[in-house]
Amino acid sequence: MLELLRTFIIVYETRNFSLAGKQMFKTQPTISVQIQKLENELGFKLFERKGKQIILPTKQAEFLYPKVVATLNSLSTVFSQAKNSTNFKTDCVIACSNTTAVYLLPKIMQELLAAFPLFAFEIKIMNSQEVIDAVEQNKAHIGLIEKSIVSPLIKKKFVYRDELVLAGNIDSGFWILRENDSGMYYINETYLYSNHLNPQIIKVNNSEVILALLENNIGKSIISKLALTPNLDWKPLDPEFKYRDLFIIQNVQSPIPEMTAIYDTIKKLLTDLYQTSTD
Repeated sequence: MLELLRTFIIVYETRNFSLAGKQMFKTQPTISVQIQKLENELGFKLFERKGKQIILPTKQAEFLYPKVVATLNSLSTVFSQAKNSTNFKTDCVIACSNTTAVYLLPKIMQELLAAFPLFAFEIKIMNSQEVIDAVEQNKAHIGLIEKSIVSPLIKKKFVYRDELVLAGNIDSGFWILRENDSGMYYINETYLYSNHLNPQIIKVNNSEVILALLENNIGKSIISKLALTPNLDWKPLDPEFKYRDLFIIQNVQSPIPEMTAIYDTIKKLLTDLYQTSTD
């Protein structure tokens, strides 16, 4: 059909089967047969023959011509886009904590985008258990978590050691905790238990809200030192609570082979970033 429509356009413009044949490198009888075939498929005549050489377009042809030209031009653009592989990127979902998403990934993202131009990256902020679940179910291709995990479905590597501090109103009787499945919840709970502390608890499932509360002198909490702002009071923690290790995880049965290369690249970039920060 596309070839017949191209022939229709040339015949319409030349008003002559012979001239149309020369432009399309076809014989005059071939052009005539193609137009007749198109007319049969459409169910109406496109041209009136006036003698051997001159033909005149019908009202239907005059109606069709600009629309067929526009359609073929549009199809040409579509085919060109389809030929360009950069228009078809593979999704890569990175599930991670707020700290990783806000303070670490932006520092390596430019290199990651340059290394994998045919991938469309999506960053999803979740708590640690949600990240693990997403990776196990292949709903996320790469995960970054702050707690240890043993799972036959997941491979794990250390990438970054994050320093933690006690921030906020140090004398406050309120302690702000993340939701139960969060890695920071576990760290804060362990600290409270080890130090025999029983403060009043405020639970918040959003790191931004926690920072806003701390900056407004409401409560205290253990947070990443990366998240400290100039207006936030803080103090260092004892060595046993001072650090948390961040891990990169991936499903061992990932359906996309290229994800292993992305996994290895993120691992190297974050490891290098950590080594640079400690130099």
